[in-house]
Amino acid sequence: MKVFKFPRRALYLAYRSWQKRRQRGELLRYYVKPKEDTRNCIARWLDFYGTLLILWLLSFMFLTTFWPGKIALSFSLALVSSTGLLAAKIQKKRFQTETVYRRIRSLAEKYREKLKHSRTAEELASFLWPILESLPQFEQARPKGRKRDKKVPAGVIQATYRNVPVLVEFIPADQSPVDVSAVHNLVRTMKKQGYQYALLVTPGEFAPSTRRLVASLRSQYRIALVPEKELLYLVAQAEKIKESTGQITAEKTISLPSLSVFKRVALDYKKGRAYLTAGAFLTGFHFLLGINNPVGKAYLFLAAVNLVLAVFCLVFGERETAPPDLHDLQPET
Repeated sequence: MKVFKFPRRALYLAYRSWQKRRQRGELLRYYVKPKEDTRNCIARWLDFYGTLLILWLLSFMFLTTFWPGKIALSFSLALVSSTGLLAAKIQKKRFQTETVYRRIRSLAEKYREKLKHSRTAEELASFLWPILESLPQFEQARPKGRKRDKKVPAGVIQATYRNVPVLVEFIPADQSPVDVSAVHNLVRTMKKQGYQYALLVTPGEFAPSTRRLVASLRSQYRIALVPEKELLYLVAQAEKIKESTGQITAEKTISLPSLSVFKRVALDYKKGRAYLTAGAFLTGFHFLLGINNPVGKAYLFLAAVNLVLAVFCLVFGERETAPPDLHDLQPET
């Protein structure tokens, strides 16, 4: 008989909820106008170095309780110097990222206006599908030269999303909010073509009744709703991929290959949970061996390293580029 049952399901649901909230925050980068820093260069300089000065004073006062003045001064200066270099690098990276987001968001705004002018589903599909097809998770299921199946309605494309066969139906913005009739038509097409997965894409919004109907059909048909926010996110991701491929040569000359390989391998976003698990086990071994045990101290050090790597994976790791609704196509684990 188990005395303590580990709440694995509850922790998994909490993790998925946190992941979706973070993905929605990432999604809003391309939809909501970002806040601009109105400070001038002198104000930024004073804020940055003033914070470092306060940090040095606090660290120096704290270290003087353990060591003499000269040793405490040396350690505090080393601490503040390393912190300043790291903060300057993070601030520069953040400024570059915000600049990229601001530029891509302006492109997404232009796409928003173009999407509103698409009157028919076939016109919207011919405009959007080449953009979506440039994303790594999308590809067309059949060669472009092959004649389109007559059973497939206009504005519907047979494709694959992460190796899953899907139907992608496009609905113009003038039919927003999309009602349940669109879902019924899509389900009939899925039955005829033998599909269990589909994407319903529109540059508008979906009615609440449509979302409830899609949720009720989840056991039989997995339909992902892609409204305007998610659609602009995908368009921005496609533009971001074009930007990165165009600048790949310049990035290779600036960054060291060893650091990029380390970030891609060791700081993968999906490895954060593994680092957390390893850190928890090592912490448990530390307390089992005893606080004063030398081997236990080594376990504690390794646990701290794993926890730091887990935080770095969650903060700096590359996340999935699909918006939250498209994750409904993936099977639950």
